[in-house]
Amino acid sequence: MVSVVLALICLAGRLHLYLGDTGDGSNRLYLYSTLAEALATILALLVTATLVATQLAAQTFTPRVVRYRIRDPWLWGAVAVFGSGILASFAGLARSGLLYLHTVWQQRLADLAVLLACAALLYTVPFTLAVLKSLESRSFIAWLLKKSEYEGLEDFMRKAINEGLVRQLGLAMVNLAGHAASEVVRTNGNLEVARKFAVLGTRLGRYAASHKDPEGIMVAMDYLTTMTRYCTERIFRSAADVFNESVRELETAAEEAFGQ
Repeated sequence: MVSVVLALICLAGRLHLYLGDTGDGSNRLYLYSTLAEALATILALLVTATLVATQLAAQTFTPRVVRYRIRDPWLWGAVAVFGSGILASFAGLARSGLLYLHTVWQQRLADLAVLLACAALLYTVPFTLAVLKSLESRSFIAWLLKKSEYEGLEDFMRKAINEGLVRQLGLAMVNLAGHAASEVVRTNGNLEVARKFAVLGTRLGRYAASHKDPEGIMVAMDYLTTMTRYCTERIFRSAADVFNESVRELETAAEEAFGQ
């Protein structure tokens, strides 16, 4: 928003950022060409960094992270900010070739190009931090839950079971429990909603049992018992019964898996 206001001020001729013209205006032409080239190069580097981060995240999490990256507002924000600076520089070059060298609009376009270039460079700092943060499991899990990508979350947790990443599985289950609790409250203890989240926990527990993973079973069991207790406390008795039935079902699956 601040950049938009400053851009409007530049176009109104109230803010001058570029004062380096010579008699023939060659400095301004060099400015435009340099800014366009530099911004295009930096944008290419940012996109490359994003692709590398996506590849690393896909190996760590699941291939669904590609969809997460494509929808990432930070990536499209970079394209918008850098693209605006490049277009402003091209517009300045075009006007310099069509109009006299010392028109008011050429000065304003130069100011605007400098402003957008500065905004683009400043944008690289939060963009880099956002890319690094996106490599964290917590950020990916939060995005999956925000988009109700339960299949993607299940794939993520199955991968954690396969690779013995108990802490990653536990983090996913804790976040799922918080999300499921809010959905149950939002729907006033709707049975279909409760059953959906209970089945998800049961499937994960059964998957862990099939892989002889007692820690994975315990994580799923903790999730189901937490949801049972939560629904009981909120007096959603029917929803609590659904989760409690899933607890018993998972106990049976665990006994069958370990022959007890």
